[in-house]
Order: sequence, then structure tokens, then C-alpha cells
Amino acid sequence: MKTQLKLAAAALLALSTGAAAEEGEASVLFKLQKGSGIEAFTAALERDLPGITVDPVVGDVYLAKGKTSRGGKDLAARLEALNSVSAVQPQELAYPPKAAVEADAPDKTWFLSKIQAPLFWAKSKGSRSVRVLVCDTGIESGHPDLRGNVGPGMNFVDGSANTEPTGNGHGTRIAGLIGAQGGHTGTGASGVNWAVTMIPGKVSNQADGATDHANSAKCIKWGADRGIKVVNLSMSNAAGNLAVQEAAEYLYNKGGVLVVSAGNKGEYLNLPDDPHMLVAGATNELDWHPPAYNTGAYVDLSAPSSALYTTDKGGGYITSNGTSLSAAIVSGAAALMLSVKPDLTAQELIDLLLASTVDLGNPGRDEVFGTGRLDLKKAMELL
Repeated sequence: MKTQLKLAAAALLALSTGAAAEEGEASVLFKLQKGSGIEAFTAALERDLPGITVDPVVGDVYLAKGKTSRGGKDLAARLEALNSVSAVQPQELAYPPKAAVEADAPDKTWFLSKIQAPLFWAKSKGSRSVRVLVCDTGIESGHPDLRGNVGPGMNFVDGSANTEPTGNGHGTRIAGLIGAQGGHTGTGASGVNWAVTMIPGKVSNQADGATDHANSAKCIKWGADRGIKVVNLSMSNAAGNLAVQEAAEYLYNKGGVLVVSAGNKGEYLNLPDDPHMLVAGATNELDWHPPAYNTGAYVDLSAPSSALYTTDKGGGYITSNGTSLSAAIVSGAAALMLSVKPDLTAQELIDLLLASTVDLGNPGRDEVFGTGRLDLKKAMELL
């Protein structure tokens, strides 16, 4: 272990003394091998390389950051060479998708009919005893369609209790699909649940919603430690992020399920299926997969993503699209299921959601739709 610590210090010290490149900020996630001592590791780095600090994120994942002469990729390469480090990943900013405003859908609740939510509502319309943590840009708790369904949360940027949106309404849009209650009375927006407690976990104070997934992972861990069973993360690059993957496993081991969005770049991503999270892909009104959304083996199931009417900041509304919204619908469905069976384990909830689908595309699970498009009639029958 001492040899490894010396190698780490020497490798990182080389970054601060190289004259070939300009000094810049580096931010690298890394995971220690089981049994490696982080205290001694951190002490050696901070002593021999004051410019690099190490912060805990979740589990065995840590964040190394500070000024280096050759940037994050070089820092990652040098960390990766150490036997005590099992994985590294340079940090990249994550964003909520930009709102793609569409013409108002003639039927503002078409997605609820598509997933057969009204049939499930005959059994349960939701429960405020079920909590859903929304790790996003904050939720406008005073929105007329959300009021009463939003509880107190946490700001993971500044450590405060201020979780109101600051210039970006993405979290409020996500909340509307999980639990907006206005449309059930004939006006406003409708969510999957009539009653639920949405907990805002604010991971960005920026107007564009930019954050890093170290904040996302801390949000997920915070929810897990408080017994929250459903966590929604609709930010870019979540499924392949080292910290998010570690946090998903932490949440799973505490009895909760993380739901993330597949992404909106129209790409095939070569990511394996992660057994500790649910990745939501996209369908439209015709149960087709819009080509603007990602595919791959990591997609678990799909949900409506196009022309979705939901709440927006300023007490307003928006008709938008994206796998962010698909993930919100899946999270809402998970909360609805828990309102009927609150004692479901994480694995039971995952299995139930994966089985509560209409098979689309190639027979069986595929890399476009996963197990298929969410169907709450099947969920009711299985429950």
C-alpha cells in the first residue's frame, strides 16, 4: 500500500511540474479497489500535491479535482495506472435537455390513455405516503397543479434547503408528469399520480441546468439514506456515469430504484444493462421509436416521449418531448405501484415494471424498446 501511495503522489506531482501545457482545472471520478484505505490515499495526495483534492461521492467512488498542467484526461490516465484504483472517468458537465416546444397536442392526456393509467386509477390514484426524489433543477412547489404534492428537499450545490428553480424549469416539467393534479379536474396538466410526494433534489443552480454527476450521485445517496424508493434522474449521460452507477447500486441495496433517461442524441450507445437502474427509452403516439432518441442494450423499457403537456416554471405549461419525460412517466408508474404495494423490494419493483409492458419491435427484449412500452393495465393485473 505504501508503494502505491508513493506512486500516486509521484504520478500526480508530475502533472503539476510539466511545462508543455497550460495549467487548467481537472475533475476526475475514480473508484478504489475494495479494501484500499482512502484516508491514507487522500492524505498522501493532499500532502504531495496540494493542487489536487479528493472528495467522497458515494460508496468507493471519489472525485479528484484541482489545477493540473495537463488537464483531466492525463490525470485520469495516471490514476488508472494505479493498482488501488479500479476505474476512472473524467468528469463532464451534464445537462437537462433543452425544451423542444411543440404545438399543443389536441389531446393533452393522450399519454395517460396510451399507458392505460385510467384503468389503474380504479385501484389507486396514488398516495402521498409514497415519495419520489427528483434529482434535477428544482421544482416550483407553488405551481397550482403541483401544490400539495411537493415536499421539502435539498440543494446539493450549496447545501441549502432552497430547491426552487433558478432559471431552468426542467425539474418542474418532470414533476408535472409524475404528479400534476390540475388536469384531473378538467384544467391544467395531469400526471400519472393524483397524489404523491415529490422531493426536489436540486443538483444545479445554473440557468442552463448544467451540473456534474457527482452532485447527482450525492442526491441519489441522500434519498437512499432517507428510505425513498423511487429516484428520477433525467440528465444527460447518466446511465454511463461511474458515480451514478455506484449510487444506483447503493440505492438498490437500500430498497430503492433509480430511473434515468436513455438520452436524446439519436445514438446507439454500447453500454451494458445495469441491473441496479431502469433506463427509459422513447415512444410516440403511434408506438414508434422516434429516431432522435438513443438506443442500446442498456435501454430497459420505453414510455411516451412526444408532445407531452406538463407543468413549467412561472405557474405555466409546456408541450415538450424527450426521454427525460419518458423517465418521469416510468417513475410516476413506479410510485403508483407502490401506492398499492408499499412493501415491494427494489428487485420486485424492477421486475414488475419490466413485465408491465407491451412488446414492440422485435419479439422479446430488444435494443430499441427494451421490454416494450409501459402499460399500467398489465401492472394492475400483475399486482
